[in-house]
Amino acid sequence: MHGPRGINLTPRPDKSGLGIRLNEPHNKRCHGYKAVALHKTNVVRVSSCWGGCVEKVFYEIDPFNRLIAGNLPGGRSSGVKKFRRVIYGKFSIGEDNSLFYEVNKSQGIDVPQKIKFSGRYSLDKSHNLIITLDKWNNQCEGNRLALKAKIIDAKSNEISLLVRSKASENKSLTYIMKLYGSWQADKHNRLTFGVEKDMGDTDSLTLSGAWDINKNNEIVYRRGKDSHVITFKGHWDIAGKRRVSYMLDKRLNSGFSFKSSLGGLAPKGRETYVTFDVGIGVSDARKLHRKVILSGKWKISKTAELILETSDVEEGGAALRFTKEMFDKNGLAYIESKLKDDERFIGGGITFKW
Repeated sequence: MHGPRGINLTPRPDKSGLGIRLNEPHNKRCHGYKAVALHKTNVVRVSSCWGGCVEKVFYEIDPFNRLIAGNLPGGRSSGVKKFRRVIYGKFSIGEDNSLFYEVNKSQGIDVPQKIKFSGRYSLDKSHNLIITLDKWNNQCEGNRLALKAKIIDAKSNEISLLVRSKASENKSLTYIMKLYGSWQADKHNRLTFGVEKDMGDTDSLTLSGAWDINKNNEIVYRRGKDSHVITFKGHWDIAGKRRVSYMLDKRLNSGFSFKSSLGGLAPKGRETYVTFDVGIGVSDARKLHRKVILSGKWKISKTAELILETSDVEEGGAALRFTKEMFDKNGLAYIESKLKDDERFIGGGITFKW
């Protein structure tokens, strides 16, 4: 079946999968045909005509993490009945960290088994997962979907989120979503996960609170007194002058490189304690400080690098390599005296500048 100008009017499913048929021309300026979604009780335009006259589906997430589909709020009157429908299902992550909504089959409504979303990921201050939709398909560009989630685990290449929802009116549903990428520190020394997307793009999930260091010298992150503690498994290293790093996976370039300020060198027996001060900007007006304290013995390499061996390297310790250019004169004099077993600096140690 063909219309004017050879336009094919054969019914076919729209990419949204909402079960559409092609109908009469939208208006004189549009040379195409409007798409109509067929539901049990409503007839709703959801797709577009050729020429740019686009009617979109407005998606929301309710307090139970269920998807809601409806008309665009505040849109122009089209003579089509308004609708807003709760769709039972669950969110999932596909290839290239794409977001999907898997619809329960037993609802008896004309929707696809999977609805795909395209947009940019972020976290709000409550750690809800936000996806800001782009103009792909029949989405409303700029529409923000807020998925209430709890971060329960973090590895070098992934972040795991716990989602609680409803499988039906009287049945609860709990599941885990995982996003893949790598960890970095942002310019405020906050922990940030880079979600890898197609075409080499990356979305940033920034943990807005301050991290801490546990008794095992590992970075930990928590929200509130009774919240779940996320432990990052890695080791400390020197990233360069004025920077101290915590590596999770060197192969993936996953880890945190922190800008640090004043440091301290203090003796304890034959070992030396090295202290770095790291400021975390949790807001524009508030900065918290964390002290990174590493202990070990000084050595000098054949290339004149200063090495602080924090423990037996074979047992998982680290060999921190410094160059002389990283220290001021006091720091260099102290290290040289320790290498020579000089007693001049025995006592409370010194403070050095990078």
